[in-house]
Amino acid sequence: MADVTFEEVVGGADADGFWELYVQAFEPLRTRAAARHVLYRQEFDAEMADRRVTKLLARDEQGEPVGLTTLAKDLAAVPWVSPEFFAARYPEHAARGALWYIGFTLAHPGRRATRTFMDMIDALVAHLAANQVVCAYDVSRFNDDSLRFADNLRRHLERTQDVTVETVDRQAYYATTFH
Repeated sequence: MADVTFEEVVGGADADGFWELYVQAFEPLRTRAAARHVLYRQEFDAEMADRRVTKLLARDEQGEPVGLTTLAKDLAAVPWVSPEFFAARYPEHAARGALWYIGFTLAHPGRRATRTFMDMIDALVAHLAANQVVCAYDVSRFNDDSLRFADNLRRHLERTQDVTVETVDRQAYYATTFH
């Protein structure tokens, strides 16, 4: 079982360890998703230092990083999200600061089929439910098609919580090749 904690700031050797984990987990998305899903080290460090973004950290029995989730409690901390879109759609939640965004979530590639990922999801879901928030997130087509991530998450949420899960927007990337 993973030890899961919530932290406001992650720095120093902890940031180095979680950066290594992040690269291992996300490197394949560099060539599998049209949107840039992989942060540069400077961006990663800035997010780890940003107090508007809660970090959910999972460590193994030896204290080694095995999972990471970022949760922006201020949508302005997420450059690719429109806070105005969500505020217009969920005005009551916006008024009480309860519009949050999951930036990314990952587990060590060797632990994806273990309980680690579900330990993290369960801790995150309990936190979200306790705060009665609207929590948005995006999923790359690759992860949706190959892992059925959104469907699996929705089923898990509907089994364990009183929730409504809906697609609020969709974007497609196109390429035109001229010959």
